[in-house]
Amino acid sequence: MALLVDKVFPEPVKRPINSAWNALKKKVTSLFPKQQLKFEENKRSALKGFAEEHTIKATNETSDPKTFLMVVKQKALEKFQSPTKVRLVLKARMEKVLPTDGSSTVGGRNFQSKTAIVLESTNLDELWTEIVEQILENIAVFQMNGSGWTFHSIVSLDIHTVKYKP
Repeated sequence: MALLVDKVFPEPVKRPINSAWNALKKKVTSLFPKQQLKFEENKRSALKGFAEEHTIKATNETSDPKTFLMVVKQKALEKFQSPTKVRLVLKARMEKVLPTDGSSTVGGRNFQSKTAIVLESTNLDELWTEIVEQILENIAVFQMNGSGWTFHSIVSLDIHTVKYKP
């Protein structure tokens, strides 16, 4: 019976390309490790909870604002409870290289969105996309207006919420 099975089902063909491909994939993955963004949250409130500020701090150096905002999206959207007015402030470190001696200066800068109203009928994904585009546009305008500052890293994202009573 075993001989019959061996004749019907031959041994699988060993493909040397698979081992070479896996080795290449492992090498490339080690060269470009996946960046794990870490963050911590804080909350402050005023006026008996009428106004709240949630802060999501970046605990490691982040590569760009778009990636950071994508990673914290779900945590941030949890704070958007209707009916609410919401405004986001991205706090970033900016770097400027001095032309005189080539030394660099790092300073803080805040980039904020416009205040948005969150109702029960609000599509949160669309609202988030709109807010992120506003912040990224503010960063681009700041860098393009001849300031000489370039993006260095993220400090935190502040989410300001106020209860909305239409």
